[in-house]
Amino acid sequence: MADVTRLESDPSQRQRAALLENLLEAGLVDASAVARAELVAGRTGQPVEQVLNQLGALADDDLAAAYAQISGCEIWQPDRLAPAVDPASIGVSEDFLRRARILPLRRVPGGLVCAACDPLDNEALSGLVFATGQAVSLFVARPLDWRRAIETLFGQAASSPIDAPDERRLEREIDQVADGALEGGGARLVAAAFEAALAAGASDIHFEPRRHDLAVRLRIDGRMVEHMVVSADLAASAVSRIKVIANLNLGERRLPQDGRTSFVVGGKAVDVRVATSPSVFGESAVLRVLDRTAVPLDLNALGLTGEVTQILNKAARTPHGLFLITGPTGSGKTTTLYAMLQSFAGSAKKVLSIEDPVEYHFEHVTQTQVAAHLGLTFAAALRSFLRQDPDVILVGEIRDPETAAVAVQAAMTGHLVLASIHANDAMAVLPRLRDMGVEPYQLAAAFRGAAAQRLVRRLCRHCREEIPLDAACASILAAAGMASNQTMYRAVGCSSCSGGYRGRLPIAEAFIADEAMLRAMAKSAETVDQARSLGLLPMLFDGLSKATAGLTTFEEVTAAVHG
Repeated sequence: MADVTRLESDPSQRQRAALLENLLEAGLVDASAVARAELVAGRTGQPVEQVLNQLGALADDDLAAAYAQISGCEIWQPDRLAPAVDPASIGVSEDFLRRARILPLRRVPGGLVCAACDPLDNEALSGLVFATGQAVSLFVARPLDWRRAIETLFGQAASSPIDAPDERRLEREIDQVADGALEGGGARLVAAAFEAALAAGASDIHFEPRRHDLAVRLRIDGRMVEHMVVSADLAASAVSRIKVIANLNLGERRLPQDGRTSFVVGGKAVDVRVATSPSVFGESAVLRVLDRTAVPLDLNALGLTGEVTQILNKAARTPHGLFLITGPTGSGKTTTLYAMLQSFAGSAKKVLSIEDPVEYHFEHVTQTQVAAHLGLTFAAALRSFLRQDPDVILVGEIRDPETAAVAVQAAMTGHLVLASIHANDAMAVLPRLRDMGVEPYQLAAAFRGAAAQRLVRRLCRHCREEIPLDAACASILAAAGMASNQTMYRAVGCSSCSGGYRGRLPIAEAFIADEAMLRAMAKSAETVDQARSLGLLPMLFDGLSKATAGLTTFEEVTAAVHG
């Protein structure tokens, strides 16, 4: 251990230079790796030896040994000295410990014993001394040992937006993405894939390593499309580039990681959510593209029918109660909920949300992200919200009985609760809530209505082609109460689209519960007939109407509705 109570005012660059010389002389790193790491360090502000470790050019054990030699500290052995200090009890936060990469181990007479990944980081150590008001003695921690201990203490870091080392968001033009440290095929590949995704309106970019190559696929209009296949040699550098821009740990290749960053591309703000995961042939990465300007935040601009839009507007004006939106993953539920939230912009209402994850940010909404490893679940956040004087609460998803119970309680006590839930259609949300333990009398008191939606691909108006109606299609139209002499269209494909389609549009059904339905709920009576009497038009009808209008195809509608 080394006593660091009295620290120099500036980090010891001389010690770091000596450390690099020791590594080179020992043959633990080569000059080309150091030169490459110095380029990264010049842009990120990280010490060169840590960049070498993150790039995989310097092992954890070798880095720890080098730090121990230069600082005079011993290497921490977790099996001999386990952490036994509650950080909160000494006045330091999880955020500080993660950023400083320090771990308190023991209280001793006159001070603290801690493990630090970087014993030369005088700024972090000074902050620790200042925060605790105690003398600090150090062990050197191997990065992996520190990470395991910190995750045992706090859990894995939340997948909320991750700040860069300088605590500023990474916001730059796309042509500035490839930094000098990772110039080459991997960085150019990532930049090219990102540009292609934006041009095609893709929602996700997938980097998938395979035995002999790396596949880059885009999710366009809900379908996976192979964009390019490149040499497997580019896989590692491409994923490293992605980790750099998302501020993830370059050296961690065995565990999944989540991060987030943002760009300004052509004057448009684009958020990117990043998820990496180990696979048999290397790390895979998925980039979710969240183009803030591409999301319509006006209910009238979502492409819903006038009837459904009117119901959603009415639900948003309801002073209290529970309104639910259902649909499969990727069906646009969050977008619809966000559009409903937008109607409160500029209003004198307190609006709170709990989401997993937060996808878009609103100035007029206090948004919270689930952090289950810290105990911040949907239900826990909802309970907290009830003490914060809200008018409107958005719940990203009701997925368990506890969340359902608290959401219903909130709706029964004077709050408007908007939430999503997984069910087959709008009417199916009622038995779904019953399955979660919500009593009929509670439903009658809290429930206000529901909507269900799917997304179908939109036909390209430049190349769509009229087709005659076949017998199967005519019978379905007749069963839906529509004339069987309607015109249908098929996808063709042209230079303006991707295989005959361009973009997606929703098909939906919705209803507001009336007094008769609420009375039926209280008696556990069947409510489907009451919903039909309220004018609930099935989603299939909405889809077929859009198919006959040339907006989509019969096949798209039936696949979306019936799976």
